Amino acid sequence: MDYDGFLELVKARRSIRGFKPDPIPDDYVDKIIEAARFAPSGANSQPWEFIVIKDQATKDGIATLVREQGDYSRKVEMTRAEELRMGGPAAPVREPAYKNAPVFILVCGDPRTKDAYPLLTTLTRGDSHFASSLASAFLCMTLAATSLGLGSQWLSATGSPYVKPLLQELLDVPEKMDIYDMLVVGYPSYQPKSRFVRERADMVHHGRFDRSRYRTDEEIRQYIALLRKG
Repeated sequence: MDYDGFLELVKARRSIRGFKPDPIPDDYVDKIIEAARFAPSGANSQPWEFIVIKDQATKDGIATLVREQGDYSRKVEMTRAEELRMGGPAAPVREPAYKNAPVFILVCGDPRTKDAYPLLTTLTRGDSHFASSLASAFLCMTLAATSLGLGSQWLSATGSPYVKPLLQELLDVPEKMDIYDMLVVGYPSYQPKSRFVRERADMVHHGRFDRSRYRTDEEIRQYIALLRKG
């Protein structure tokens, strides 16, 4: 693949919130995980484990846990200034639109692999390296799904303090294993609209940070308010 083809793939990747119930080929799931296997990780520790979930009752159980957390998330979100509220949590909690997607892939990480890092790194940045490694695998999964004509949703609520222990019990995840996030995969039920992306010139600095382009607190606030409007 040349750069232009790769860039088109990156641009085509979108977070999908609704899926058709149509099944996807098993080899598609294998290909998504195969891409994740080769993701970069701290000291090549490869901390990831993948739980592929297709059983509808189990998917319903996961969706219920996430929805229950949504009630608390909405209450917390309502304490923010109105223009900064995330639309989803600020609105009434509804039945998750992703629950009928054919496949969930839960990504877990084994914290014991942090011992693969140099000792100073383990002591000072072990947690961030661990999270970055899992995020790298996750990004590879989303791009692989896009390349296969699938939609995906990066569902981070599965790693929240409320959902995580309940999910560990539901899926018999060992206590020492850390639940990261979950990828929902399937065929999109709608065509996503274009996504706002900052201009390259606004974020690239040459040689040193250009303080003339350092955004004020108010500019950041206005930027977030703009994002909220979609």
